[in-house]
Amino acid sequence: MYVTPHEIAQSRDHALNNLLGLSTACIVAGQRFSELFAGAGRDTLHAGSQHLSRFGHGQLDALSQFPTSFWLEHSIRSSKLLDQACEILGETHKVLIQSAEAQVRAFDEIVFASLNRAVKSSPWESEIALNALRTTLQTAENSLRGMSIAAVETVSIAENEVHQISETLAEQPAQKPKAPARSRSRAH
Repeated sequence: MYVTPHEIAQSRDHALNNLLGLSTACIVAGQRFSELFAGAGRDTLHAGSQHLSRFGHGQLDALSQFPTSFWLEHSIRSSKLLDQACEILGETHKVLIQSAEAQVRAFDEIVFASLNRAVKSSPWESEIALNALRTTLQTAENSLRGMSIAAVETVSIAENEVHQISETLAEQPAQKPKAPARSRSRAH
């Protein structure tokens, strides 16, 4: 037998722990998305009720500015929502990458254990081929580790870019309404 019952049990534990970590990350992401969208819905209802209350109090000048102000406020909320959603997706994606890498490592441990046992019970001629196979597997595992690190860094870079874009979008509409108000106050 090339793999002991203990090694099989250990590989199952690793696989279950990886699956548990991945499942937990997905559940947490789902909870965060639910909170995010519920909060966005509350904010939208609150903003709409503020506009309606202005109309109810006879602020007719608010009626002429309603489409513009509503659109500007909505674009700011949308950019923040996009930023937070991309952050949740990015973190979940990172966990997925790390979980996949950990699962491959757990599988590789079984293969390494099998190779070690095969080397001990094989003639010396086959030991050369088995050692070459082990070296190839170690190189592939190192390459996978490097690709995982690069993928996590790429996700982080993408998160930062989305964050910068959403900040820019949130700032631009907020600055535009202030400029005409200043020019009106100077004219009077």
